[in-house]
Amino acid sequence: MDELLDLSLKNINEQTRSRDIETQKHILVESIKELNVTKELVKEFTDLRNKAIINLYRFGITAKELSAATNISTVYIHRLVKGK
Repeated sequence: MDELLDLSLKNINEQTRSRDIETQKHILVESIKELNVTKELVKEFTDLRNKAIINLYRFGITAKELSAATNISTVYIHRLVKGK
């Protein structure tokens, strides 16, 4: 009887572990998909931000003003404007 109980407990533990592993694999796959979507959105919005900075600089807004408004260094703003 103890042997049968031990075997049942072992089987339950294996099934639970297997289900937990599959659940975690699914979570991993879905989170990677969402991160990839997020990365693409960040890239798109970064491109839009950079174009706006370049256009505003061309309209006469200083790098210092743009830096204050965006929390981006003036050095980086000058790099954007110069196309580096």
